[in-house]
Amino acid sequence: MFKASMIVLMTLGMLPGQAFADNGFEPRWGWQQGPGPGMMQRLGSIDTNDDGMISDDEAAAQVELVFAAMDDDDDGDLTEDEYMSVRLGPGRGFNQARQKVMQERKKTRFAQMDHDKNGKVSKAEFMAAGKARFEAADTDKDGRVTPWEFRAQHRNLM
Repeated sequence: MFKASMIVLMTLGMLPGQAFADNGFEPRWGWQQGPGPGMMQRLGSIDTNDDGMISDDEAAAQVELVFAAMDDDDDGDLTEDEYMSVRLGPGRGFNQARQKVMQERKKTRFAQMDHDKNGKVSKAEFMAAGKARFEAADTDKDGRVTPWEFRAQHRNLM
């Protein structure tokens, strides 16, 4: 679990260290948002050649990284427990109702990815889902996802 949480959070721009309370003065230790707006930080961590867009190769590499992070026992399949145990993205989790809705959505996504209905998501199934998300985000079908397309896709997953 630690491997998955650390890699996924770092991928999403979360860094271990000191963060500050909402009033900006009281230190609290834990995960802090990396530099820049959170969504653009995530785009930047995927955009490895720094051209301001995500190519299909960059997206595929990111999906592989996330799969490896979630596959806690390194058996090449994700169980529902492995998938559900990783909290994706920043947030403190104070809004229990929203947290419950997000977990229900994750459970639904897991079931949708499990095409053969064996209770596990293979790497191939996970990659296919990632490719489908990339293709859905690439609204102009040019093989690249711009920051605008990235933001629109991100909002659709919420």
